[in-house]
Amino acid sequence: MVMMQAKLINDITDLAWLSRAFDTDVKKQVFNEVSKDWRTMEEIEEKFGEEGAKALKFFEKVRMVETRWTMTQNGKAKKEYHAFYTAFHINVMTSIDMIRDVFSIVLMDDKKFREIEEKIYEFVGDDGELSREVEREFSFSPVQMRCIVKRSGKLEYRGMKIERYEEAKSY
Repeated sequence: MVMMQAKLINDITDLAWLSRAFDTDVKKQVFNEVSKDWRTMEEIEEKFGEEGAKALKFFEKVRMVETRWTMTQNGKAKKEYHAFYTAFHINVMTSIDMIRDVFSIVLMDDKKFREIEEKIYEFVGDDGELSREVEREFSFSPVQMRCIVKRSGKLEYRGMKIERYEEAKSY
């Protein structure tokens, strides 16, 4: 019997990552793979290339996959990934201003988004930067900034700071 796990979406800014979770065939295929069984990054990268590895790291960042460590035959530890959720439960109530800010980022074309993401990535540097300073520097509202970070595969929140996503540094 398969247990159904639903991811609760109750923050409107989560639509930023959710809108990008299955936006390519590779992401869909990678998620299908980790839904079936535990897979290593190497297995995903071998089958789907660098794009598959990036998809898996994105799923890890937004907590759509769980991870565990397993030992290989030669005694090395390997990280494995498996889909944690089989459904979404979306329950949000929001103001017009917030939904406007969310969709201004969610619907932004990829090229423009990548340019903004890269500028912020460079701005925060290796030590990160307080989110309000990044908002001020780039003239984004707090809601827009949360959406940018949630949509991004290169940025993450650590407390009040925006930092470079550790796993993205290797890609």
